[in-house]
Amino acid sequence: MCQSEVYVAADLYLGYNNIIRRNNRPFMNVEEMNKLLLRNWNDTVCSDDIVYFLGDISYGESAKNIDYWLKRLSGNIVFIKGDYDFSDEMEFLLDYVNVDIGGRHFCLVHNPADAPEDFDGWIIHAHNYSHDLQKHPFVDRERKTINISMEATEYRPVSFTEIEGVVSWAESIYSRPDYLATYEVPEIMQD
Repeated sequence: MCQSEVYVAADLYLGYNNIIRRNNRPFMNVEEMNKLLLRNWNDTVCSDDIVYFLGDISYGESAKNIDYWLKRLSGNIVFIKGDYDFSDEMEFLLDYVNVDIGGRHFCLVHNPADAPEDFDGWIIHAHNYSHDLQKHPFVDRERKTINISMEATEYRPVSFTEIEGVVSWAESIYSRPDYLATYEVPEIMQD
């Protein structure tokens, strides 16, 4: 039996073969990718859990629509619209959601540029080619962003418990004076 949890996930791109090459995903084909993504989701998320899904569930000619995939995913899904999300059955897809968890403010949005201008908390997103983990790491303390693209989260949903832990660490490490001290080159590396 599962204890109820809140998760975030995005950028599954189920059914989209080109995402394997484009994002350097470690799969032989789209069937293998779909199977692993669905299994990771359903092994992580219980039926009573809440999942904020931040868009791009599928894409491409061979992809099914949103409704096809949602029926195969566990949990109560709050769907936030991505770039490629279309549905015959869902009349309204959210652009973003603001939530307060653990005393912190989070904006859950597909594209971080779509967050409200006056928002001063952490932005959880999966856009702007966020599979480029050098430019868009899982946690960016300076920008106060969290990249939850599948490539950044080991191809599974991430719990808010995990996110709170990472944010606490990021905020504490960056506030330490010893962390900000000048780095000295070890003797072995000097000429």
